[in-house]
Amino acid sequence: MTVEEIKSEAAKLPPDDRYELVKSIAQSADLRELRRAALVREIKVGLQQLDSGEFVECQDNEELQRFFDGVKTRGREMLNARNKSAA
Repeated sequence: MTVEEIKSEAAKLPPDDRYELVKSIAQSADLRELRRAALVREIKVGLQQLDSGEFVECQDNEELQRFFDGVKTRGREMLNARNKSAA
């Protein structure tokens, strides 16, 4: 049975039964292990980024806000440039 077939069959269940199905899946050991493995991978990426100096150190909330504002500004500039080149 494919994932799409399972989704289709699950959609036919009454809401209470769908809830129980989701709850059962969420509590499965296999799913917990998959989530744990994904978390471990993400932590390793973060540690590698720290080791290579890919981080920003902010002393207070104002400095953090300035950093985010800069990211937002650069992102908008990139989006505008992309939109202009597509036009």
